[in-house]
Amino acid sequence: MNVRGAPLSRWLARPTGGLGAAADVYMHMACRTRRACRRFVRASAAVAVFAACAALLAPHAQAAAPPSPVCQPLAADPTVSQFSRTLPVKPKRIVVLEFMFAEDLAALGITPAGMADPAYYPVWIGYDDARLARVPDVGTRQEPSLEAIAAAKPDLILGVGLRHAPIFDALSRIAPTVLFKYSPNYVEDGRQVTQFDWARAILRTIGCLTGRERDAQALNARVDAGIARNAQRIAAAGRDGERVAWLQELGLPDRYWAFTGNSAPAGIARALGLDPWPGEPTREGTVYVTSEDLLKQPDLAVLFVSASAPGVPLDAKLDSQIWRFVPARRAGRVALVERNIWGFGGPMSALRLADEITARLLALPKASAPAPR
Repeated sequence: MNVRGAPLSRWLARPTGGLGAAADVYMHMACRTRRACRRFVRASAAVAVFAACAALLAPHAQAAAPPSPVCQPLAADPTVSQFSRTLPVKPKRIVVLEFMFAEDLAALGITPAGMADPAYYPVWIGYDDARLARVPDVGTRQEPSLEAIAAAKPDLILGVGLRHAPIFDALSRIAPTVLFKYSPNYVEDGRQVTQFDWARAILRTIGCLTGRERDAQALNARVDAGIARNAQRIAAAGRDGERVAWLQELGLPDRYWAFTGNSAPAGIARALGLDPWPGEPTREGTVYVTSEDLLKQPDLAVLFVSASAPGVPLDAKLDSQIWRFVPARRAGRVALVERNIWGFGGPMSALRLADEITARLLALPKASAPAPR
């Protein structure tokens, strides 16, 4: 499916140019006459033979470096909803209005000039807290302060279209601004695109905006390696294909967020070889559920993310008449995940999510085989 002119898969993995075009030009220049062309061909053959011999004599030569990432115009980026027409080449003072962007900058080795809700970042994300501890507060993610943003003297502002589209013009008057789409909700090549795919693409775009394309590429490769490692652990334990739910406690009586089919936890679960529940996508990647919704899921493993301070036991959180009859609880297949892990974060949060999903699932008993009829 095409989104803003380019499928996400092409945006995530665009080919880069090699030496072919340069060689064509060189050959065209060398072959001005038939005689010159014969000399060029003989010389090229000699060079090719020499290169082949050199390769045979150097078995321990280093592998070629990965191709340089290619940065495309923001108009072709499916994750971007709005952007200023003039942007700095390598911004030095960046204000971020969403946790994911603060995490991404920290992962790229950049300290923001200002960020929204800095007091809550350690509670939900917790990646590189030391770097972000003294970043100026520019208000909340829902209602950032234009005065505080201006006081930070940014040369770039990063926000989310879902929240910040109404103030895009005001933000742009302060500094060049880029707003990202909140969440994907479409299928490409028969596969549901998820917030995990989105987070990886956004990191790449931020890498391009800051001149740190290779760093972003290396971070995404690190995430790939971590997920592959965890997927191997799950497969080796015979647990691939299991159904799993990532439930977020909300501090409400028997009311939770279940992360849906287009969420980051769902995308990570699929990459690990698991079957996330519920599989249907939603606008924000979550849906409200109660313990009653879990009564009809006999083979489900539930990973329950706490919203309270550490130390509150799982039994205290599931103390209700209905929870006692939920198949996952009766089978001992509910695991407590302490807070400080965020289902809407960037690739570093995704790597932690993959580690948590793997560790918690493997600590639970396997689903019982269905009784024969």
